[in-house]
Amino acid sequence: MLDIKQEFLTDKAYPLLEGCALFLLDWLIEGPDGYLETNPSTSPEHSFIAPDGRPASVSYSTTMDMAIIKEVFSGVVAAAEVLGYSNRDLVNKVRKAQTRLRPIKIAMDGSIMEWAQDFKDPEMHHRHLSHLFGLFPGHTITLELTPDLCTAAEKSLYKRGEDGPGWSTTWKIALWARLYSSKHAYRMIKHLINLVDPDHEVSFHGGLYSNLFAAHPPFQIDANFGFIAAVAEMLVQSSVKDLYLLPALPRDKWGNGWVKGLKARGGVTVDIRWSNGDLNEVDVWSKDQISLHKLHYRGTSVTVDIASHTVYTFNGQLRLMKTCSL
Repeated sequence: MLDIKQEFLTDKAYPLLEGCALFLLDWLIEGPDGYLETNPSTSPEHSFIAPDGRPASVSYSTTMDMAIIKEVFSGVVAAAEVLGYSNRDLVNKVRKAQTRLRPIKIAMDGSIMEWAQDFKDPEMHHRHLSHLFGLFPGHTITLELTPDLCTAAEKSLYKRGEDGPGWSTTWKIALWARLYSSKHAYRMIKHLINLVDPDHEVSFHGGLYSNLFAAHPPFQIDANFGFIAAVAEMLVQSSVKDLYLLPALPRDKWGNGWVKGLKARGGVTVDIRWSNGDLNEVDVWSKDQISLHKLHYRGTSVTVDIASHTVYTFNGQLRLMKTCSL
């Protein structure tokens, strides 16, 4: 099965990443302070107050641009290591470019800067959270590696507020989940589950129609799909080698429950059972490959060597209780 995954990486995924990287390397230009910049650049659907006092929306090197480029370049390097392409010319160019990308900066008010300069924001409660791409769905802002940026991301979420269309609401759920804030993630869930009368709806206010389709209004599927992804982030977060269990579970609201079949990075499937807000058991397994993962729960970590087609069951203290064939 590992050969099948490498075939997919070789024939489909890597050529796509390679094409993206070639485009980005061509697009990036050297700025006056030595960083590689994108120019022109926008932060989707948002604007800023230019130094002359007029509204503007086009600048250079927005935070979203830089976050997406970092994710693509990291993907290229990681895929190249798996395929043995690390010494290829493109990969070397990507590595050199990585060190010269403009870093994410913190604004004077303590939030994440959305633009390369600390421009005044004409609409603080704007629905978009593009400058937080590195937190979710990206991985360049993490509690473990960039705590200062996480604090700034939290400030950005407070600034944006809770109002907005459904897709924005579900994005905020996922962002708060990445910050392990179960309280705020749950508040945004409650904000989404608000019945909307299609005959008296208000633009950009979100909510749900009676058939559970998400309102923008009108209906947009983004929030329905996004809600599933966001709740999954509340229950399991993962990198290729790490699994974080119940990182943003609202213990006082969802005290008892279970979830089956959540897919984690690295080809791992996870089942979780909890009661009174505490982990009871977790099953992890992989059908396709042998992998080494570290499980994390409330400060406790354990490493498990996952053999294919074997289910590993751990208790709430992450002690291995049993194994069985899938």
